[in-house]
Amino acid sequence: MRNNLFAKRALTIGILTALFAAFLLGPAPVAANGTGTIVVDYTHGQMSPSIANTTDVLLFDELETMGYTIVLATGGINASILTDAVGFIAGSIYGTSNGYASAEFTAIAEWFNAGHKFMWIGYDSDYGGNNYIATNMSKILQDAGSHVYGEPLSVEDPISSAGSSYRVIANVTSTNSFVAPIVAGVEKVLMHGPTCLYGSTTATPGAGVVALETETIANVYPLLYYGASAVIVNADLLEGYAHDEGDTGSFVAATLEIGAGTAGNGVIIVSGASPYGDYRPMAEAEYYDIELTGGFDFIVNGIDFAMNQAQAMDMTLILAIGAIGAVVVVVIIIAVMKKK
Repeated sequence: MRNNLFAKRALTIGILTALFAAFLLGPAPVAANGTGTIVVDYTHGQMSPSIANTTDVLLFDELETMGYTIVLATGGINASILTDAVGFIAGSIYGTSNGYASAEFTAIAEWFNAGHKFMWIGYDSDYGGNNYIATNMSKILQDAGSHVYGEPLSVEDPISSAGSSYRVIANVTSTNSFVAPIVAGVEKVLMHGPTCLYGSTTATPGAGVVALETETIANVYPLLYYGASAVIVNADLLEGYAHDEGDTGSFVAATLEIGAGTAGNGVIIVSGASPYGDYRPMAEAEYYDIELTGGFDFIVNGIDFAMNQAQAMDMTLILAIGAIGAVVVVVIIIAVMKKK
């Protein structure tokens, strides 16, 4: 009888301990899919009249159908428009007079570094000496502590392209299981007049430089690559950081970074072309009679994945609750053992 009673008490303790252990060791819960406001920048030349009523509309309609709130920023970026936002997407700017003002850089940085935020920053090539594109986009990323930046170069591909080598089609995706939900089914993504990306181990443009197709940085996941026939082109006097004119290969076209920002829980996607707007965005489904399999889904899935990752519950609260639970378990064990 005594042995049976002891066995029952031991079983009770074991069950309680297992429950709290599972709670402590389990993954942090994330926000439900399709929640949160996303601000899309249309202030800095991203609007393309040729697609204003087609591709972009379809993209934002899809995100709203999923449950996201899309806010189109046409009058500048400031603290007010970002107040309720979880996400901010900035496609490559167009026009030397369309650069970000100092106050806009500050507003974006303060918003992102407050924590649990997502940004997608799109580049373009510097073809023709358009270095203002990289300068502006890199400033946003540097203020957010990004470890990925766009090269001040161009990528062309005479084989994997839509009728011309500068209309590059990225056709290689990551095999990393963590980002599988983003790249599933993605085969051909239009990167119109793009650049490639490089890594910075110091979170500073041009410093601690690594080529992301051959080296890794903690928390940085390449998502999309150019094909093996891609080539680096330099149309001005500004040299690349991790790549040189004439280099060929599957350079990195888009990345995901987690644990970013001052708070250490931000999420950043960087791409060598613009996901929306621009002359032709990455979300295009067809161009020059070439079917672009998965480009639209790549953008939607990337935004959805990053938004939910950014809104993951803070582990500090989880650990605090878990610690209280652990104390309760100890008290129960002591009480049971005293009755033994």
